[in-house]
Amino acid sequence: MANGENNNKDNQNSNTGISSSELAVIGAIITTVGDAISLIAALLALEEEQQAQSTQDDSNNMQKQIDHLTSELEKVKKQVNMNKSKWI
Repeated sequence: MANGENNNKDNQNSNTGISSSELAVIGAIITTVGDAISLIAALLALEEEQQAQSTQDDSNNMQKQIDHLTSELEKVKKQVNMNKSKWI
């Protein structure tokens, strides 16, 4: 009789619940999805960092050009002032 009760309980558990193997598969799927999301986030962060570096490089280049043009403008101003003083 005890053997029949155990079989009956096992049948009830297998009919109403999820087996440990099924839970393991579900857990593995959730873990895989989480890893995929983490990978996407890391790739996006890397892309943002590269874009920020590119923007910084562009800013530095523009600043160098501005500095060079300012220097050239100062030279032209000095030449104009020197020529002006010669005429006076």
